[in-house]
Amino acid sequence: MQLDLGSRCGECLLFGAIQGLEDGLVLVDPEGRIFHINRRAQELLRIDATAVGKPFRSTVAAASVARFWNSASRRRESASTEIVLSAGSLTRATIACCYSHAGGLIGRALLLRDITREKRIQVDLPVEVARRLVDIAGAPGPDPSLLLTRREREVLELLAGGMTNTAIARRLKVAPNTVASHLKRLYAKLGARNRSQAVAYALSHGMTSRR
Repeated sequence: MQLDLGSRCGECLLFGAIQGLEDGLVLVDPEGRIFHINRRAQELLRIDATAVGKPFRSTVAAASVARFWNSASRRRESASTEIVLSAGSLTRATIACCYSHAGGLIGRALLLRDITREKRIQVDLPVEVARRLVDIAGAPGPDPSLLLTRREREVLELLAGGMTNTAIARRLKVAPNTVASHLKRLYAKLGARNRSQAVAYALSHGMTSRR
């Protein structure tokens, strides 16, 4: 039976950010038990909704996922890697820790994004065509995150760690309006339309910070 995510994960802004994403998602409580797994994650990991309530480590059959999970769990930190699953899909796996307002660990989230098509396009593109495209388009732009100031990066990392504007302001010893201004500027630099997209960007690039 699915648990009430609002009551289990409502304190963490990550929960709000992942709503509507098409990526695979597994949410695990502090004891390592699965309390939510969406349909896409079930397809990628080849497990079903009956896994809810069971330990993630003993449920997931993909050895590469289990090794990645164990390694990140021991370090109690966020991490990202590329994994080939049994279905043959190349997947970017990202693990993020979820913390309550009090700073306690309330669980972990595993995001799974199929990047098979992305990589295949990169491999199949002939060298001459690639060179021609570069000539036409010019040099590629910088990673948007490189445009962030040190303070904007700090704000984004804390945001991705599940902190509210007020909590971020207390942590950085600034006014809440200052945090809002930083967010507005970093949204524009990342091309994010809202808070959820900024958090999703940060998680996919391993930009999180424990409180």
